[in-house]
Amino acid sequence: MHHETLIAKEMESNANLRLFCLSLDFAASARANWVSDTITRLVRPEWNVCCETWRLDTFKAGQPIGKTMIQAAARADVLVFALSSLDQREPKLIEWLTALAGEKSEQPASRLFIGLLGDEAHAAGELGWTVKQFIACAQQTGGDFIWHWMGSEALNDVTWLTDNVKKYLAHKQSASNLAWLHETMADAGPFPEAVRLTADAG
Repeated sequence: MHHETLIAKEMESNANLRLFCLSLDFAASARANWVSDTITRLVRPEWNVCCETWRLDTFKAGQPIGKTMIQAAARADVLVFALSSLDQREPKLIEWLTALAGEKSEQPASRLFIGLLGDEAHAAGELGWTVKQFIACAQQTGGDFIWHWMGSEALNDVTWLTDNVKKYLAHKQSASNLAWLHETMADAGPFPEAVRLTADAG
């Protein structure tokens, strides 16, 4: 019971959730904001949420702004990718995902990639190819990838999103609890002699 109380207090002070949203066009930006707002409403006040929002066209590999962008994404727990048109392959998206996969800065032990893909106004000939790129990047960075087709009714259904976020957060919190408990026990040092004698007698 005492350990459970300590863990609860630790989680209250350290339950931080970092979101990173990347969009390729204006309509997609609105959908990414919808997802970040939905997640924030879902998890507060148990989690402290911070969110960064970027457009892919600001990314320049090798430039300071590109490095800043990739480092922010590497630190994120949840990454949201939004693009409306899937009628052709996006070389800059691949360049960005490659840079993220190769980033060596400290990253979360697990993460969730969320794809908001397509809409009814654009062709989707490269949907399968685009999904494969996201899956590959997620696997290389210790994450899971989910995606949703953003048709006209997509914003009316949040179940697919909230269910997956809850599942991810349960896993993240469980891992954090275990890591914190191990660290706490290591800091406490060896058991006192009387405790060891009691344990041996039992």
